[in-house]
Amino acid sequence: MRERVVWCVAVLICLVALVVNPPTREFALWNVLVQLAIFVPSAFIPAWRTGKMSYVDFAWPAGVLALGVQGFVFAEELTPLTVVAAGMFTLVGARLMYWGFLVVKPGWLKEEFPRYQYQRLVWEKAGLRSERLSLQYEISVQATANMSYFALPSIIIATNPRGGLHPVEIAAIAVWVVAYLYESVADVQKGRFLGGYASDSREVCDVGLWRFSRHPNYFGQWLQWTAAVLLAVPSAVALYDRTPVVTWVIVLLGLLFLVRAIYTVMVFYSGAVPAEHYSVLKRPAYRQYQAEVNRFFPGPRRVRPPVEESPAAVTSEAVTAKAGD
Repeated sequence: MRERVVWCVAVLICLVALVVNPPTREFALWNVLVQLAIFVPSAFIPAWRTGKMSYVDFAWPAGVLALGVQGFVFAEELTPLTVVAAGMFTLVGARLMYWGFLVVKPGWLKEEFPRYQYQRLVWEKAGLRSERLSLQYEISVQATANMSYFALPSIIIATNPRGGLHPVEIAAIAVWVVAYLYESVADVQKGRFLGGYASDSREVCDVGLWRFSRHPNYFGQWLQWTAAVLLAVPSAVALYDRTPVVTWVIVLLGLLFLVRAIYTVMVFYSGAVPAEHYSVLKRPAYRQYQAEVNRFFPGPRRVRPPVEESPAAVTSEAVTAKAGD
């Protein structure tokens, strides 16, 4: 419960910093309304009625797409920087929302996605008794993240009327393109290995980029968000003269926090750790794969014996990390 209160306070601090600052106020206020308009009908209500959290896999990317569209609308000037930034959010949101659409497609969502089944284990470990309320809280985390910290790069860049691109921005765009292609290649390689999106293959994907990272797709997503933060840095610096010092510091710290938050999501919350909990149960060879290949950051393979551990046990590292979030 303490961790939940801390998150609510952190979100409130970020939102207040955006709302009290005139250059970011309009975008921030409208974004709160837009995210609510997306999450309430597509995630909060369906989850309350069905007891399934998987609907958030449509709502969250739809909210990211909305950040991109709002970037075009609320930009002080449509410059190469603001257009590129808005386009990045729009593209990422649209791509992920396509797969999220399968969640709300009639007849598709017959059972909860494994990563959200895993959340029940986390709640049980943390002593949280009300599953229905926990579902609503977890969805609210993703909704408020889109309203606050995840929205920071888009909102900050929209305040920058400068034409042309700063060298840091050029570097950030290059990193983002590489990261987007990296994730795309990883997804294609995984899809071909499994023979289709709905494959129930019990073999371990150990080809291409998956030979050097157990989750190259998640690494690619994290790197895209990191590039978005880097892209916003020159705009954040330019915002200093138009922003109260305390507010400016909160915004800057919020950008740094976003890099860590995305890593936590991709590894512990809904990414690597939940996926691997079930991969170990489903694929006997997965433990050897874990022993040889880095979990997240790509790197050279190792030659190690598999770790002996009960496959039915919840990964203590993941539960500890999530319980501390």
